[in-house]
Amino acid sequence: MAQKKTINFNNLRFEIAEDPEAVDYTVVGDIDENFRHKDVPRIAHNKIRIHLKDVGNFNSCGIREWIQLITDLSKGGSLSFYECSVSSIDQINMVPNSLGGGVVESFFAPYYCQCGQEHIKLINVREHLSTLKQLIAPTFQCDCGRTLEFDALEESYFQFIVALPRAG
Repeated sequence: MAQKKTINFNNLRFEIAEDPEAVDYTVVGDIDENFRHKDVPRIAHNKIRIHLKDVGNFNSCGIREWIQLITDLSKGGSLSFYECSVSSIDQINMVPNSLGGGVVESFFAPYYCQCGQEHIKLINVREHLSTLKQLIAPTFQCDCGRTLEFDALEESYFQFIVALPRAG
């Protein structure tokens, strides 16, 4: 049975689940001046998974606190990041040490279609690693049948893939 705890800040929540397989930190909200890294428990484990699907904005105060938390967590185990939001990827690309030596396993990326629809697609890094290393966006289809177009600069958005060491 997993042990769970929740740490709340004004507009940010950390949900921490610990079981024999891994420790999961799920982050929900904005990482800003209300975030205090010292209030988040550091749980050592071989596998530390950080889920960033619902992370909104970062500001300079928040990123300082974030880097300290991630630095501390990386001392307790191997970090993997899952479902990184678009804003998380933007931050990782601007401040590479925001991963603390960990690896991004999956992330969201913006796409659009000529039919007018916008899409945010989840990309599994292992599944698309060869194209991502070439700074090429994976292809997806729109509901209308057209191929989606990547809605950012590939050479900027996928920089974290080529800039960081990656196991396997």
